[in-house]
Amino acid sequence: MPSRLLALALAGAVLLTGCSGEQAPTADGTLRERATALVEVVRSAVEQAKAAQAEESGPVDSRPPGEDPVIRTDTRTEFDYEEYSGTVQDVLGSLDQYWSTALPAEFGVAYTPPERFVYYRPEEGPGPSCGEQEAPPKNAFYCPVGDFIAWDESGLLIPYYVSSGDFAAAFVLAHEFGHAMQARLPEQEELGVLRELQADCFAGAWAAYLSQEGYLDPGDLDEATLAVFTARDLPNTAFTDPRAHGTGFERTRAFADGYESGPGRCAPAPAEDWIVDQR
Repeated sequence: MPSRLLALALAGAVLLTGCSGEQAPTADGTLRERATALVEVVRSAVEQAKAAQAEESGPVDSRPPGEDPVIRTDTRTEFDYEEYSGTVQDVLGSLDQYWSTALPAEFGVAYTPPERFVYYRPEEGPGPSCGEQEAPPKNAFYCPVGDFIAWDESGLLIPYYVSSGDFAAAFVLAHEFGHAMQARLPEQEELGVLRELQADCFAGAWAAYLSQEGYLDPGDLDEATLAVFTARDLPNTAFTDPRAHGTGFERTRAFADGYESGPGRCAPAPAEDWIVDQR
């Protein structure tokens, strides 16, 4: 990523503009075996995170000149907390840099970064409240009340980082950052599923920026696409359901539209192209 400007979000309940769609069940035994094999790795990763006693996020110094960060995509068989934390910082710094240009250029809106970025560990204490709602476990969300992005580190982002790869975890943060950018637009989508798909589209636009800058490794887009698809709505979820995030096809289409055409394609949301009324 271009900088480490900011230091230290897809399963569980929806919190305001939280974006953790429910994963559809799978009968793939291979995936289950893989998940089982990763349990100890994830447990070790979480313990390292606790031991590191990382503090709440805020501005930090940039990377030293000449140090080129790369987002890697392989599923991990070991975990290094400092490497994970650096990736999170790089992702947030890149999102900040991208939207500081894209928001005014595409929408004529002045850019302001989210007020803060907060990780929480439910096993150690409650996460940050958003209005009167408490942060649920295994979730990531944008809170418009306090203009902040938060995520469950031990229950969501670290396991996702370990089991699905760092760019899949990056997508979670990019999606939530997309919600923060929605809040800065003069007009908001009324339908909840369109707000979610729009955030996917914004994440795709950011991914295209990374590709143009040469920061993506082979396989990164496959990883992001898999993350989008597996976080799809459960079967028979109506698109009018306030909790709806989109089917696998719908979410993948929105992400691809952002990647191929940029953020201008995302707002206003092209409902006729994104929503397939057959569920």
